[in-house]
Amino acid sequence: MIVRIKRFFAGLISDDLLRHTSILFSGMMVVHVCNMVFQMAVIRILPKEEYVLLAAFLAVLVIIQRPLSTLTTGVSHYSSLLRQDGRAGDVRRLLRKWLLLTGGVGLSLGVVTVVFNGSLSGFLHLNRVAPVVIIGAIFPALFCAPVLLGAGQGLQLFKWCSTASIFGAVVRLGLGVGFVWFLYSACGWAMLGHGLGIYTSAGVLFLGLFLMLRGQGKSTEMLPSMRVYLLQSFFVLAAYVVLMTADVVLVKHFVPGDTEFAYAATLGRMVVFLPSAIVVAMFPKVVSRGTTTKHQQSIFFRSFGYTALFVAVAVVGCFVFSGLLARIFGVADVSVSLKRMIGLMAVVMGLSALLNVVVQFLLAQRRFKPLVLVVLCAVVYITSVTFFHTDAKSVVMLSGAMNLLALILTGTDVLKMRKFCDE
Repeated sequence: MIVRIKRFFAGLISDDLLRHTSILFSGMMVVHVCNMVFQMAVIRILPKEEYVLLAAFLAVLVIIQRPLSTLTTGVSHYSSLLRQDGRAGDVRRLLRKWLLLTGGVGLSLGVVTVVFNGSLSGFLHLNRVAPVVIIGAIFPALFCAPVLLGAGQGLQLFKWCSTASIFGAVVRLGLGVGFVWFLYSACGWAMLGHGLGIYTSAGVLFLGLFLMLRGQGKSTEMLPSMRVYLLQSFFVLAAYVVLMTADVVLVKHFVPGDTEFAYAATLGRMVVFLPSAIVVAMFPKVVSRGTTTKHQQSIFFRSFGYTALFVAVAVVGCFVFSGLLARIFGVADVSVSLKRMIGLMAVVMGLSALLNVVVQFLLAQRRFKPLVLVVLCAVVYITSVTFFHTDAKSVVMLSGAMNLLALILTGTDVLKMRKFCDE
């Protein structure tokens, strides 16, 4: 019995998926604690109207950031392939090319955002432009960070990835809360701290990649073209982020009088982010040029199982401790409707977390045909909300229905792939 127990734990330690997941999860837990303290602090310091605006602006950044994770996916995919081919030194060339491209786009978009700040402020019924200007200043780092993160993940530099995220979260917490506490209690100052955190995280990751790649030799072979892969991935990930995070913006736009939903969305969203370390660790291990092995299938099913376990615990916790969580985050008067909305958001975000595992696996395997179904579900979601937005609950219910449908359709395709696996 003792021998079996030792073998069991030895197997766990030697399992790269669990080992890398534990590294990423440890970093993410520090980040989540920092983010939770950040949310708790700004909820207490900012007036309710300012916090609602902050939640809406952070949702806007997430909606922009999630499609940009196409770059993370693409760079991770091709960095992993270059590493498999013994061309790790060529990742430096790949990085240089895409940092120039994304940096230029981010800078240009930032200038456009600043120039047209009045129109963008009007969309969210905002009577000032400072938060929009700050978002414009964040764009260069926002566009470059996914490229750096993709290279780090593809080369499996998970310690550096975790370190970068921790430093970014600490700066966000310290400066974001410090600004609104000591300078002025407005959402723009919190956004400024958030942006400086993004710049810090990108800088630490750049340092790690520089130290790892500086001694690697470059080949004379051409770099693989990422354009088609990125274009296809963009639509898929944009659709996924709509299914996961568009609810806050949609509620703010269609039901502007609802001030409780921002709190429920913030708490429910934790269900998605907690198991994300599993997906990050899984992706470079299942990258292929279109063929699937039984080993890769095994990694996927283990990742899906671990994620399902995380989701189940988190959803139960949100239902049982919804009132306590809301009070911890600074909501003094927790209504029954808010408790129910927190539980409902947890269920919807749980479905979204499971869908993310399937989407990332199919992206790593370059299987884009079944992923078209995710895009269609996102289109149906936005269309449905446009016509049926009686209250925040209707928006969330439609999001849950479309996340579940997308999960069933894409999951069915993954199950069919088992019949055609290579040994």
